[in-house]
Formats: sequence, C-alpha cells, structure tokens
Amino acid sequence: MKFSSLLQDTAAIDVFIKILSAASRLSKKRCCVKIEKEGLNFISISGLHDGGAWFNLCVPYSSQLFRKFDMVGMNPRNPEQNFIFFELEIDSLVRILPGGHCYLKLKLSKSQSDEPILSVEVRNPEADIVSHQIPITIVLSKYWNTYARPTIKLRKMCISMPPPKAIARFIHAFRNMNARVVKFTASVSGDLRISTKIDHGEIDASFSDLQTSPSETDSQEETANVQLMIRNIQSLFQSFAHTRSRVKMNIISNRMAEFNIHNEDCVLSFIVGNVSD
Repeated sequence: MKFSSLLQDTAAIDVFIKILSAASRLSKKRCCVKIEKEGLNFISISGLHDGGAWFNLCVPYSSQLFRKFDMVGMNPRNPEQNFIFFELEIDSLVRILPGGHCYLKLKLSKSQSDEPILSVEVRNPEADIVSHQIPITIVLSKYWNTYARPTIKLRKMCISMPPPKAIARFIHAFRNMNARVVKFTASVSGDLRISTKIDHGEIDASFSDLQTSPSETDSQEETANVQLMIRNIQSLFQSFAHTRSRVKMNIISNRMAEFNIHNEDCVLSFIVGNVSD
C-alpha cells in the first residue's frame, strides 16, 4: 500500500484544514480515513444507535485542492479492494495544522519501530519544513464493511434546505434554551418546520417554497417527520455555516434523516437516527 498527496497553495491548504476541522467536530475524536483513486474520505466510526450519527466527508481529487495525489490500495488488481482504510485521532492532525502554510504533504509511512504512521510535512512561507508523525491503525479488508454507509430501504422524502447559516442560527438558539431534541417536518409542497419543546411551551421556525425533488422522493406521505438530537446536528450546520453549500435533506419518517451537503471542495453525507420524546 502506498499513499502520498501534496498541496502547495496556501488557499487550498486553508480550505483543506477547514474540511479536517469539520470532520473532527463531527467525529468522536477517532475517525476512519478511506483513500481511493477518487480522493480522501473521512468516515464516522459510530453508528445510528440511540439517535447516533454516521457521516462520510469526501474530498475529491477533482476538487483541485491537491497538486499531487498518488495511491496504491491493498489489492490494486481488484477494483473492489484498491482502497486503504485506517483509523487515527483526527484531533491530533488538526492541532498540527494551524493554517497559513504554503506546503503540506501527507504520506503513509512507518515509524522507527516499524509501526504505521501518517507522515505530515508542513512549511510556512518564511520557515523550513517541519515533519510530524501521526500514529494510525491500518484496517484489514475484512472489516471495511464496518464503515459502510447505512442502508436506507424505507421510503423517504427529499427537500432542499435553507442555507446552513440560517439553520445553524436556529439550532444554536434552541440549544441555548436547553432544548435537547429538534423536530423537522417537511411537506411535498416545499414547506419545512423546525421545532423544539422547552419548559414553557414550544418554539418553531417555518420555511416555505423550498425545492423538493420528486425524482428522489419515493414516499407516499404528504408530510414526513423526524426528531433528532441537537448535539448531533449542531456541529454539522456550524461546520458549513460560512460556506456556499447546498443542503438536501432526506427524511424517513420516525426512523432517520440524511443530510447531503455539496460544495466545490467536498461532499458530505450525514445520517442521524430518530429519537423519541
């Protein structure tokens, strides 16, 4: 297995660091990295149990952030096994990248004790190259399905959401009122209601004339509802609040919700389980 990537533009490196920071906020300290020919994927290692969340944050090679991107997977002769999976403490990677770099190189390597590491080389415009080593755990192919996207077989409703900044503002306000759960109610006519219960009643925010996607909607319901833990989705919208991202939401009533966020640099799929009152 081999992997090496190079970023040599300060603006591109800063964008990449923001993506890493988003993955760090979404994960529970530890994260899986999947490397494929098409790019890098940061994947959740937790499941949907008890309102938990799963995500895949993809940085495509085609995003033009990378000056160089080379990889050889575990079994390059088999397209279904030409991948590299490893786990790492992603906070450790974020901490060594404060920004302002003009050179960033990531490479799979081994330590002096022959343990697998992610070698990180960075340089500021007026400094020499500094090297760091992040311990990693290589994941064998028989465990790759552990990180696979949860299967969604039930009928769903798809609706485009308001900008992430607007949603983040409401979620933040709900959290400040000690709310624990937020309810999303979407209709086929393009209405979206976001509500929560507090000690003295209920508060909500309503949006209308949102775009629905009939081709992606297979639910027969006029409305779809899902209740989500605020702590699971607050970091999601905060991470993309200041980006020009498009957000689509798929609701499987009383089961789960999937948020798909797209911008020119990354693609996120975020699935979170429903919780009861």
